[in-house]
Amino acid sequence: MPSNGSMLCGVKHSSSGGTMDTGFLLLIAGGAAGGWLFDAVHIPGGSMLGAVIGAMLIKLSGLNAMPTPHSFQIIAQIGMGIVVGNMLTSSLLAEIRAMLPLMAITTGLLLAAGFLGSWLVYRATGMDIPSAILATSPGGLNAVVGLAADMGNYAPMVMAFQMVRLYTVVLLSPLISWALHAVLK
Repeated sequence: MPSNGSMLCGVKHSSSGGTMDTGFLLLIAGGAAGGWLFDAVHIPGGSMLGAVIGAMLIKLSGLNAMPTPHSFQIIAQIGMGIVVGNMLTSSLLAEIRAMLPLMAITTGLLLAAGFLGSWLVYRATGMDIPSAILATSPGGLNAVVGLAADMGNYAPMVMAFQMVRLYTVVLLSPLISWALHAVLK
């Protein structure tokens, strides 16, 4: 077998990363299956988490490390941009404008906490500074991980930090909502 290829389930694929080969198609299939499964059982953020786990299981089955083709990253980011853009309406933009001062204050508080967190992550992990900032930022998971993939080698670590943040918020929100309701009642 040539030194630039490997086998998974009897299928040869290139490890050069130049084209979308059979190995990457297996990752897509595993990610899609996991995403649809997690969405079907109504796990919050399940399509992304399921895709991550599905692709990871394919990789753990013996697929050699390979970069995600740039064209695939672009298509995924354009798709997420379309989803977000489709959510915006004129009435939503008017509401955003009315809440802009409150948004500025809460964003400032989140940025301050994020910068403190990023300094701690940078010191503790050796991650580069932009990745440490993205890992602790309060941004949307899709956008932050997409940006991290464009900026450097730490996108998987940024995704891990973001997933822990997201699922902690999802799991604790009912308890926090209950406690705030009880206190403010």
